[in-house]
Amino acid sequence: MRERANRTTIRRVAREAGVSVTTVSNYLNGRHSQMSAATRERVREAIERLGYHPNHVARSLATRRTATIGLIISELTNALYPPVILGAEAACRQAQYSLLLANAPDAGSERRAVELMRRKQVDGLILFSVSFIDIANDHLLRAHEEGVPIVVINRTMPEGAPIPRVVLDNFRGAYLATRHLVELGHRRIAHIAGPSNRFTGLDRRAGYLAALAEAGLESDPRLVVEGDYSFESGYQGMRTLLDHRPSAVFVGGDAMALGALRAIRDSGLRVPDDLSLVAFGNPDFVHYATPALTTVDLPIVEAGQIAVELLLERIAVPETPEETRVLQPGLLVRESAIPLA
Repeated sequence: MRERANRTTIRRVAREAGVSVTTVSNYLNGRHSQMSAATRERVREAIERLGYHPNHVARSLATRRTATIGLIISELTNALYPPVILGAEAACRQAQYSLLLANAPDAGSERRAVELMRRKQVDGLILFSVSFIDIANDHLLRAHEEGVPIVVINRTMPEGAPIPRVVLDNFRGAYLATRHLVELGHRRIAHIAGPSNRFTGLDRRAGYLAALAEAGLESDPRLVVEGDYSFESGYQGMRTLLDHRPSAVFVGGDAMALGALRAIRDSGLRVPDDLSLVAFGNPDFVHYATPALTTVDLPIVEAGQIAVELLLERIAVPETPEETRVLQPGLLVRESAIPLA
């Protein structure tokens, strides 16, 4: 049957790209690992030249899929979390998928969000969670057992749980931050830690202690205070630490770092002339701090991209084994930390 002149079909895309219809189908369904980069590029260019738009209704009827991924985020008001949407949306767009977003700031709303996503018949779920150590996972494990592909970011899971994870290496980031201060000659290095009921707080504290130990420096318990990632806890923590005269401070969260910066100024001291400071996270708002904050940069956008890639693999091949992908942070050296005079 001759194709209509005013309608671009998958067969026409295949002829234009010089590939099979199956290859174009694999591309449209996110099975990119099954083809070379050159083939992917030929298919993408053919789709763009011809202005091809998949018939998602027909495809969903044929495959029982909706070409939609659900993304549940626990802290949309936390500036560190939304960039994951950028990475996830870019990866979905490339795979011809839509992204359905939900905010779930507590355990109850997370359960409801998971059920809502399932009623919307998303093809898979991604959860970017608050890092509580004792977070409940039974609803995720049950959904997985019932055939829903799931990937989690920044979340602890039971030993042996068959759900893929994207992990940000908080220990490594804290180690890099503290080692930077050690290399600048600082010896009395304080730490405003995250809460002890979150593995991000514990991992960053462990990285701080590891860098001190590697440098042969004893940790002073008076130089460690615990915050809750808020501006206010950073302010109060820094006021406490100033009584013990550190020469530098590693702050385990950027909102806390801004609070610490204010406390230092209110005490008549200056950063970095009187006290060096390194922060953690690098959300957009720290770009406006004065001085510019040296901080650990977490690859949040990349986490969103990789989570979608892992999910698409499991949508295409449900038997794909569980995988943990660890993403490494970097240190952005700016103006808030200088050599000890």
